[in-house]
Amino acid sequence: MRTRMSSSQRRAAIVASAVHLFAEKGFRGTTTRQLAAAVGVTEPVLYQHFRTKGELYSAIIESQAAAGQHYSAGLRKAMDEENDCDFLAALGNLILDRNEQDPDFTRLLMFSALERHELAPLFFERQVLPFFETVAGYIRRRVRNGAFRPLDPEIAARAFIGMFAYQGLIAELFHDLGTRKSRKKIVKEMVGAFLEGVCRPAAPPR
Repeated sequence: MRTRMSSSQRRAAIVASAVHLFAEKGFRGTTTRQLAAAVGVTEPVLYQHFRTKGELYSAIIESQAAAGQHYSAGLRKAMDEENDCDFLAALGNLILDRNEQDPDFTRLLMFSALERHELAPLFFERQVLPFFETVAGYIRRRVRNGAFRPLDPEIAARAFIGMFAYQGLIAELFHDLGTRKSRKKIVKEMVGAFLEGVCRPAAPPR
């Protein structure tokens, strides 16, 4: 006997299917008929839960924000300890994990920007900005206490995130073509290169 979904379960199922469809076809390329078919409901049932595609898109942004919090949950300890290698390695692995385990996220982010969707700024605000501010905030604190040389924390944060985001993007777009290095080596080399550039040189012995 088939179990009937509750309203909240049906809503969650619609959001999950929409995430995949929007990631594959974009917001403009996905029809409500396709969305309804993917969940196994009629379009009127779909509209009972989400009156518009825009409302559904907003729900997707919130679900992706919750997923982002799950991925970043383990960063606080390394951040508080101010162990630069551990913290930056955790950040790098987090970015690579998100790309590998949730490829729909990257595609949704790109589609929202490329299609100039009206909710693209909200996607950026909920998905990208908090992570960026976390990295910039850590770098700002390390500059202030003298561990890093004087630099613009926001530019440095963009540089660090960019290294790993590019690695994840190439792997997603070209299926690891030209990126076949071990995860451990990639993280170690990128973190080392970044720290080499931002750490304050040790004072020469007197």
